Amino acid sequence: MGRLAGTEAHRKSVNKRKKDGAIKFFSDLFCLKYLRNYIGELTLFERLPSMIETDSLSEDSVGTAEEDSLLAHPSKLTCTNWVMICNLFNRRQQSDADGDSRLEVVLPLLRRRCQNLRAERDAPRPYADEKKKVVREVESISQTLGSNLLKYIADTFFKAYLEHEHPAESTRQASNIDYDRELDTPSMVQEIEALQAKLNETVDENEQRALEEDVTGKILWFYWCGICAEVDELLPKVVDYLQREADMESLYNVSSAIFSTMGADPGDDQTHLQRIMHDAGAGTSKHQLLLVARDAEQAKWSGTHGGIAAVENEGTIPSTSSQTPSIPVV
Repeated sequence: MGRLAGTEAHRKSVNKRKKDGAIKFFSDLFCLKYLRNYIGELTLFERLPSMIETDSLSEDSVGTAEEDSLLAHPSKLTCTNWVMICNLFNRRQQSDADGDSRLEVVLPLLRRRCQNLRAERDAPRPYADEKKKVVREVESISQTLGSNLLKYIADTFFKAYLEHEHPAESTRQASNIDYDRELDTPSMVQEIEALQAKLNETVDENEQRALEEDVTGKILWFYWCGICAEVDELLPKVVDYLQREADMESLYNVSSAIFSTMGADPGDDQTHLQRIMHDAGAGTSKHQLLLVARDAEQAKWSGTHGGIAAVENEGTIPSTSSQTPSIPVV
């Protein structure tokens, strides 16, 4: 009995490490540890451990943030937990900023940051230290999937400042970010499960790579929509707090510090992950494109060889080859 209990405890411990590693893996992909300094604690990943099946994740694979690891070991979302997943997206707290636990830590720090960023003349040392922190954070976020989120946050701060300072000139156009606000969560989870099952049964290497991209893209899009929904929930509270506790110029100072640092293009890996994530959001399937391209190639060669055969039968053109060339790798 004691040995069985020890084995079960070890299994739970291993699973917990894998889940914690997977959560950190995806959190790092979006650089949530620095984004929270501008928007508060984004708790999507903390609320979804029971969604993640860890059978396909080795302890090594969840410990690295490399693109190859993500494509080779895409996390599974289990459809049996879709009710809990829906709650992740539909969760809406009606409390104000002062009563939202996700903002308790960040708001005082953000207020102090605002004060330091406007004290370039009166307190140059705190200003310089704060600016260095912002530069380090923004540069890190810019190299992750969280880059567009930070731009969205800074743009919202800046537009709130402009609307207050120049109401007559304000276009009153709300800042916007691209994600599915009406995501059909159960259907998305079922699609991911179906793609994962198809991937497990596929032998062709080209099709495997295409399906890996499709699965990974849908999982990233799923997480992206959840994170964006939480940002949209928290952002008005942050803006309202800074308007009340600091001043409107603080919004300008923070947005200006962010925009002045951003600009470096993300690396090739992050660009690729951005592409497959937004392809999934647009309903584009790399696997379907591969199959269509193969069918078109086969039809082209079939038509060509049919024409050649017809002419040969008339004795006009001598036969050169009856073998269909191999289909190019997509």
